[in-house]
This record gives sequence, C-alpha cells and structure tokens, in this order.
Amino acid sequence: QKLNSLRSKLYAYRFELLLASLLCIFVCNIFFPNNIYGGVAQSIYLPFQLLAGLVLFEFKHRILWLVVLFGVLLLISRALNIFFASNFLAEMLLLYICFFGSIMLEVFRQIYRAHMVTTRIVYAAVCGLLLIGYCGFYLFLAIEFAHPGSFNGLGDGENAINNLFYFSYVTILTIGYGDITPHTWIAKNATMLVSFIAYIYSIVVIATIVGRVQRLPHPAPGSGPG
Repeated sequence: QKLNSLRSKLYAYRFELLLASLLCIFVCNIFFPNNIYGGVAQSIYLPFQLLAGLVLFEFKHRILWLVVLFGVLLLISRALNIFFASNFLAEMLLLYICFFGSIMLEVFRQIYRAHMVTTRIVYAAVCGLLLIGYCGFYLFLAIEFAHPGSFNGLGDGENAINNLFYFSYVTILTIGYGDITPHTWIAKNATMLVSFIAYIYSIVVIATIVGRVQRLPHPAPGSGPG
C-alpha cells in the first residue's frame, strides 16, 4: 500500500520529474564535459531518466512493460560496453530512439488530452520540446555512425558526439549558427524532419494552450466583490 501511495504521488509530479531528468544532462555536462553519450554524466542522468519515464506510464501497464524492457536493455548494453568493451552501438542507438520516442509521444498525448491549462501542462510542453531535441540527437548520431562525414564541422572523437547534441538543439530552436551543417542527403533530410517536427509542435502546443485558456470561464463585468 505504501508503494502504491508513493507511485501515485510520483505520478502527480510526473512532468516535474521528467523535466528535471531531461535538464539533468545539461547540468551534468558542465561538470563532466568529456562525453555526454558514454561518460560519467550518463551514469548519473540515465537512471533518473528511466525512472521518470516509468512514472509517466504509471496507468498504461502494457506500454509500461515495454518501456521497462527498453530501460533494462539499455542498462544491460551500457554495462556490457563499460565492463566488457563490447560494441552494441547500433542496438543502443535504436533503444534510445525507441525509449525517448515513446516518452515523447506519451507527453504529446497527455498535453492534447488536458482539459485545463495548469503549470504542470506548461512543464509538459517544455518536456515535449526537450524530447524532440533528444530524439534528434540520437537520430543524427545514428546517421553519423552509419555514414561518417554526414555532418560538417563536428570535430573528432568525443567532440563529434557532443557537437551533435548541440546541433540538435540549435536546429529545433531555429538558431542556425552555421558552424555545423549536414553534408549528405540523409543528414539533410533528417535535419529538415527534426526542424519540421519541432516547428509543428510549437504551433500546435501554443494553439492548444491558448485554446484551453480561452475556453475557461471568465467572471462577468461587475460581478467582482463590491
């Protein structure tokens, strides 16, 4: 009973927990900047993100078990890479895309089905944008590993991985510094796709939130306390 009570309390703060876990990567990488994909930082933020993902699917048991499977496979793959120097890079990238993609779609669904605009829904909207950046990063990373040289200006080794993370968020925020650019057609196509998803998401979420606010009952003029 205590466990169920704890799970219910965590679910009530699911978007705050998810937002904190997603922002954790930015904070951790300030202190551990070497490699955001396989360094010390990931061993800190990945379990936090897995927990936040599980809480989000608390009342969707079938999908919850699928997310649990993704999480367990991710942890096993990461452990094999660390302790046995095994190379499960392609499999891990696929798991990352599936894991964060499923969380992203669930966040979208919960925003769409919200009846009222609350602070929690605003947190959810921010989470959705951050998750698009996460999925874009892993998609760009998969393309670069499969077709080296797909992006110009990445640098070598760990710098290339870190720069792809930076490029993903520069892309969805439409900043476009131009220091990193897609080179191959598949990279250009993926960049356009991620930009388009982020753009449409921003329009739809803003329209949804504004529409919810406009439908809220407003007090009639002169009905206030006299």
